[in-house]
Amino acid sequence: MWSKEAYSPMRAHAYEIPTGSCGFGGAPAATGFMTGGGKVTNQTASATFGFELSCSTTSTPNNLQVNWGKGNKFHLDTLTGASCTDNPAITSNPPAANFDTYSGSGTGHYNGTPGATAQWTFTDAGEPGTNDTVTLQVKDAAGNVVLNVSGTLSGGNIQAHNAG
Repeated sequence: MWSKEAYSPMRAHAYEIPTGSCGFGGAPAATGFMTGGGKVTNQTASATFGFELSCSTTSTPNNLQVNWGKGNKFHLDTLTGASCTDNPAITSNPPAANFDTYSGSGTGHYNGTPGATAQWTFTDAGEPGTNDTVTLQVKDAAGNVVLNVSGTLSGGNIQAHNAG
């Protein structure tokens, strides 16, 4: 993050903000977890998925399984990034949660081979899940994109949960 002094000499300073340490609009990072599963399809791909992911990389459980095409699959081994934020334009009730958007990243196995990576964003836009959205990208161990899919769920549900 860059910050500029308000008064002369108006110097600029750079600061690194650790992943997951702040939320939307400078609010504190949300705590809790998100669960879900379903199907998402766009013009180039279709995938089914299931997950339970904590808002912190140090909390567990963290599970994500993605299946697509003719037997392709990604299985999360390690959650490397997690951020739960609240977008004021989205209502995730019921039940009430202090966030509605989960952005994450991790490493795992692609078709049984370790070293794959994935990045995703899941949004809980209320019940019954017909407005929930997914953005998901998987890369193999060589860094080649093997899945890139995003859109509104065509089946399933995503649910944000407060901690505790």
